[in-house]
Amino acid sequence: MAYAYEACGEPILSVRNLEVSLKTSVGELKATRGISFDICPGETFAIVGESGCGKSISSMALMGLLPRIATARADRCVFDGQEILNLSRRKLSNIRGNTLSMIFQDPMTSLNPVYTIGDQLTEVFLRHGKGNRKQARERAVFLLERVGIKNAAERLGAYPHQLSGGLRQRVVIAMAMMCRPKLIIADEPTTALDVTVQMRTLALLAELQREFGLAIILITHDLGVVASLSDRVAVMYAGQIVETAPTRQLFADPTHPYTQGLIQCIPSYEPPNPDAELHTIPGMVPSLIGKQRGCAFRNRCSLAVDACGEGDEIALRELGEGHAYRCLQPHDALVANWRLLQGESA
Repeated sequence: MAYAYEACGEPILSVRNLEVSLKTSVGELKATRGISFDICPGETFAIVGESGCGKSISSMALMGLLPRIATARADRCVFDGQEILNLSRRKLSNIRGNTLSMIFQDPMTSLNPVYTIGDQLTEVFLRHGKGNRKQARERAVFLLERVGIKNAAERLGAYPHQLSGGLRQRVVIAMAMMCRPKLIIADEPTTALDVTVQMRTLALLAELQREFGLAIILITHDLGVVASLSDRVAVMYAGQIVETAPTRQLFADPTHPYTQGLIQCIPSYEPPNPDAELHTIPGMVPSLIGKQRGCAFRNRCSLAVDACGEGDEIALRELGEGHAYRCLQPHDALVANWRLLQGESA
C-alpha cells in the first residue's frame, strides 16, 4: 500500500483510514478523511499543511482529546501493539503521558498557572507509578538540566509566568519525557517562539530523539522545520493526505500540485529580484461540510480537468520507495509543471 513503511519491520504506530467528523449546526464537518500512515521506532514523521487541514485534530484523536462534538473512526489505530482509538478513558489515561506523550502548541496554556513547575512535572511521574516522590523530583531535575535549564532544582519552585516562552517550551518538553515515552506528538512545538529559540528547541528535540530512541510526529506548517528535522513527510490538504514521501525525495521531486505550491511559497535565500513577486496559492480551501467529491484542491489547481470533480475520492498513486500522491495527472505531467514553476521563479 502507498502509505505503508516497511523498512523498519513492526511500526510503533499504525493508522488506517482515520476519520474525524464534527457535528455543526449546518451539517457534519469531515475534519479528516482516510488518514493512513505507519511510524517506525526512532523516526520523525512530519505532517505538514496550512491551518485547518486536519493536522492537529488528527493528533487529538490519537490522544483521545477530541471535543464532545467530534467523533473518530478508523479501521486500525494500533500503538505499541494495542488498539487505542476505542479504549476506555481509564485505560487510555494509563497510556497518555506515559508511553505516548504530546507537546502542545502553546506552552503557556499547556502549563497550569497556579501550580509550580515541580508539581506539574512530578505529577506525571507519580500518576503513572514510575517511582516515589523523591525519584520523581530527581527525574524532573535531570530532565530540566537535560533540556538546558540552569539551576534546575531551584526552577522546580517557579510558576509558569516566571519563565520566558523559550523556558516554558523546554519545561513542556521535559514533561513529555518524564515517563520515558516511545512516541511524542509535537504539535507546532515552535509556535510563538522567536527564531533563535525555535532553532534551539528543534535542535534539542533532535538530540533527545537520538539519545532516548524516540519516535516523533512533528505537526507543522513550516517546511523549513520539516526539511531540517523529519525523516518522512505527509502533506495534508482539506482533511486528506495528498502526498507522502521521504523528506529528501519530497523536496527534490514534489509531485502533487499542492505540495509544489507550498514549496514555491518558501522565500528564496538568493538576492531578491525587485520585479519578482512572492508565490501564492490562489483560491480558498473548500468547505468540508457534507459529502466531498473528487479532488478537494481542484478549484485552486492549474492542472485540474473535469474528471477531478467526479467520483467519491481520488486514490493514492505509488511512485515507489514510500512516495505516493493523490492526483489524476500522470507523474510526467506533474514533473513538467514543477519545472515550469521553477522557471517562473528563477
